[in-house]
Amino acid sequence: MKKIVKILVILILTIVPVACESFLETDIPKDQVGQSIVFNDDRTAEAALTYVYTQMRNSGFFAGSRLGMGYLLACYTDEIEVINPQSTNHRHFYEGSVVAGNAGVKTIWDNTYKQIYTVNSVLEGLNNSSGMSKEVRTRLQGEALAVRGILHFYLSQTFGSVPYVTITDYNINKKIEKISETQIMQLAVSDLEQAQQHLSDLYPSAEKIRINRSVVRAFLARMYLYQQKWDKALSTAQLLIDQAEYELEPLDKVFLKESRSAIWQLKPDAEGRNTAEGTEYIFTSVPAPQGRLSLFLVNSFETGDLRMENWIKKVGTTTEDYCAYKYKVRGASSPTKEYSVVIRLEEMYLIAAEAAMELADFAAFNSYISVLRMRAGLDVVHVANVTEGLEVLMRERRAELFCEFGHRFYDLKRRNRLNDLLSVKPQWRSHFSLLPLPDNELLLNPGLLPQNIGY
Repeated sequence: MKKIVKILVILILTIVPVACESFLETDIPKDQVGQSIVFNDDRTAEAALTYVYTQMRNSGFFAGSRLGMGYLLACYTDEIEVINPQSTNHRHFYEGSVVAGNAGVKTIWDNTYKQIYTVNSVLEGLNNSSGMSKEVRTRLQGEALAVRGILHFYLSQTFGSVPYVTITDYNINKKIEKISETQIMQLAVSDLEQAQQHLSDLYPSAEKIRINRSVVRAFLARMYLYQQKWDKALSTAQLLIDQAEYELEPLDKVFLKESRSAIWQLKPDAEGRNTAEGTEYIFTSVPAPQGRLSLFLVNSFETGDLRMENWIKKVGTTTEDYCAYKYKVRGASSPTKEYSVVIRLEEMYLIAAEAAMELADFAAFNSYISVLRMRAGLDVVHVANVTEGLEVLMRERRAELFCEFGHRFYDLKRRNRLNDLLSVKPQWRSHFSLLPLPDNELLLNPGLLPQNIGY
């Protein structure tokens, strides 16, 4: 029986990458439709969930490459200036000419729902398992629920109303209807709050490359912030700030694999390899092969900000070419030096500061923000009102989180400040707050209609 289960796991993990080009039109054989893997031992279940992490590292919202949403949104806003005229998808994002048939949009959509399909397969298999240890099954359920909630959160923040998919049955999923951003957020928070009960503060491995309770809390703090639940955002972020496992690192150590400020990292696919971010963002000669940092970003830093000195690098001497230099290694090293940091302690300080500001606790706001500013070589702040506080907050979030998984776009959007981009991009339009739903998906499933406004 164990041999049969192992074969099923291998088949699922082999089929999913090639079969689910669209979660609405999967090519899984009809006799497997609606069926899930049945895990009869801990090892096969661990392997199946490990594959989910591999999928997320390689594609979708957490891919550090130019195919990932982080790089695309950096082009979309005011972080990356696209240089290469051959880079069609990226130029469309940079120029504000994204349409429903954009290949980059379709790739992100397909890969994310592929990841959701896989994690739902794992959850169904765990629920039906009979030979696993209770401890491992509970932990894997927590990790899988967290992944599902996090991915749907990113989908809704990017596309607006989307389906929240919790099963693998093709006959149901091919007709599934989209629901509102508010409903998506509620369901995502519910998945994460349930996941929190299944997990402990211990990481499943020796490194911070799997989801534990702290990772869940970090994302919950962000989601509570987006929901404007200020008390919950502040208290949840504070739990991470107070936790001895984490501490603010010097700027040159934040993105190392041993970083103590990292809460969740994604590990490269082999020893000796480093991050896709290092490969994509760093260039060593001009002109830049793909894109360079926007001068609007470079010039936004305060004089003396050590983040400018440590995280941005000027290339060449005759032109204004800068690259993001948070990750220092472009290519291989022995041993691996850097892991991709998905979420980190510095964001918890920013979340706590924003929530404190909204609660009119300006002493707390000043304290949280000043910790980050002093580390960056800047003076403390003495904010006494929300208007001033918001300007300080947005500047600090921009300087701290630039070129990290779309923070700039999502921050401007949730604060209704996307029109700030008009000074950089005169072609910016209000409907750019959402990307279009892929046109082929609308043809396959009328439940996704109507298309987002403006497309």
